[in-house]
Amino acid sequence: MARRLIVAQVMATAGGGMGGLEKHVLTLCAALAGQAEVHLVADEPYRALCPPGVRFHAVNFSRSRWNPWLYRQLAATLQAIGPDIIHAQAGKAATLLARLRRRWPQLPCVATVHGTKKDIRDYARMDGVIAVSRQLAERFPPERVRVIANGIALTPPLPPESVAVVRESLLQGRPGPLAVAVGRLAPVKAFEVLLAAFRPVDACLCIAGDGEEREALEAVCREYGLQDRVRFLGQRSDIPALLQAADLCVISSHREGFPLVMVEALHAGCPLVSTAVSGVSEWLPPHCLTPPGDAGALGLSLTQALADLPALREAYQPVFARARRELTLDGMARQTLDFYDSLIDGRS
Repeated sequence: MARRLIVAQVMATAGGGMGGLEKHVLTLCAALAGQAEVHLVADEPYRALCPPGVRFHAVNFSRSRWNPWLYRQLAATLQAIGPDIIHAQAGKAATLLARLRRRWPQLPCVATVHGTKKDIRDYARMDGVIAVSRQLAERFPPERVRVIANGIALTPPLPPESVAVVRESLLQGRPGPLAVAVGRLAPVKAFEVLLAAFRPVDACLCIAGDGEEREALEAVCREYGLQDRVRFLGQRSDIPALLQAADLCVISSHREGFPLVMVEALHAGCPLVSTAVSGVSEWLPPHCLTPPGDAGALGLSLTQALADLPALREAYQPVFARARRELTLDGMARQTLDFYDSLIDGRS
């Protein structure tokens, strides 16, 4: 029997927060664990979230990327694992690995770029780069980059009566339509732009997620007189159910890589209106895209989309079908393993 590939995934997020990046890494680890020996190197709070079958190793990633003790701990951890390939997830992990890799000159290293970066030098020091969208891949040599979009496991739809219960819990007696936004309450997600855009929109909005901007955004909501139509749900574990109950999903971000909420919405059969950020613009109909930071354009797009929801759903049917074919967890894992194999063969 052939020896199983040993993969070390390095996720340098500190504190246990759960955004699209963290969900992606945990999901990918779970999918790879069926075909390889997977080790997740991450901050201690993520131990409780580590998928079954994945071996967890705690490293104190609250330390700065310039802290020598962080490098020592990470190097010792990777040395003990003895991987066949190391996979850095996002910028801080790529920086750490780029500075450590001289210790293992024959060990292939790969990094995933999840969003737009001004400085890509640390990614360029890897044997290979995974980009989650074609736009992000454009800055790297074609022979060293692989575009692998985020995928998720396909889940069966909720029965109509369950969808109705979720929808009523969100609307709380208010008339629809209902829009849902999902993400960390952080500046890059531009929820303040979304609130400004929503002022003239005749609908309800539920925002699922938490973060450092929550109090400020709730204050903006009151300032705009939106508190009767906008609800902050906090962190939720039932995002697919929320999206099945919604008429529309909205993304207002200034920047993205390949937003997981877009994948979740398309699998849930929920149309989207979004800013034209990386990844999104490669999938959504052009009339559903607006410039980042333009509250007026986003508000107009939302109003037009909600004015004729049957026509919007009809326009999205080919996009939903494409997502079911291409944005799958199995496909993402298979493409990732294929890329690992090519890098290992190249090193050999």
